[in-house]
Amino acid sequence: MLVFVVIVVISAYYVVKISAYNRTCYKAVTHNSYFTTMRDKGKRGEYEIYRCLKGHEKRGCRFLFNVYLPKTNCKTTELDVLMIAPECVFVFESKNYSGWIFGNDNQKSWTQVLPTGKGRGRSQKEHFYNPVWQNRTHCFVLREYLPKGAAIRSVVLFSDKCTFKNVTVEANDVVIAHRREVESVISRFLQTSQTRDIDVEQIYEKLYPYSQVSEEIKQKHVNVVSNCK
Repeated sequence: MLVFVVIVVISAYYVVKISAYNRTCYKAVTHNSYFTTMRDKGKRGEYEIYRCLKGHEKRGCRFLFNVYLPKTNCKTTELDVLMIAPECVFVFESKNYSGWIFGNDNQKSWTQVLPTGKGRGRSQKEHFYNPVWQNRTHCFVLREYLPKGAAIRSVVLFSDKCTFKNVTVEANDVVIAHRREVESVISRFLQTSQTRDIDVEQIYEKLYPYSQVSEEIKQKHVNVVSNCK
């Protein structure tokens, strides 16, 4: 009997979760199922960003995910998450690293340090491309698709499972934060913004097709990125 009750409770929990998920714009744009999203670290990170910010939909903001914009060299650049607000277009780069993070905006590569085993001082280091530079490129390409003068804000978000040990960014055109901080980061910016001159629906309609590209384009992008590492 207890096992039956547990099964019913778990089933009801997932019915509620899946039903709520299926009503989100994340599902509408990406077409990913609930379990596909939850099982993929990258997709889940993007969904968590949206989940933290979806309250802004009530004030007219729109979201897009995995936007593949063509560049002049016949390649593409992928924007993880876009939030189009009346004041600004926010470009989110999602990083799902754990461990310790080291880096600054002048270094080409940042470092992730992970503990290995129980030995004192033992660790594993991995390097990744400077996310400030990476998202700056995204913003540069995106600007070609926006009305002249439209404000763009770069936001690099790391997993809550990582710790910033020595991360310093002097550039004033980007915010580095943990995912749990994104709502406060965006709300502070919107509260201080003086203009609301962005046509949200116009930009959404223009960029939406680039979030619905073929699997061939996605794979070509992945291959180019992999060859550059």
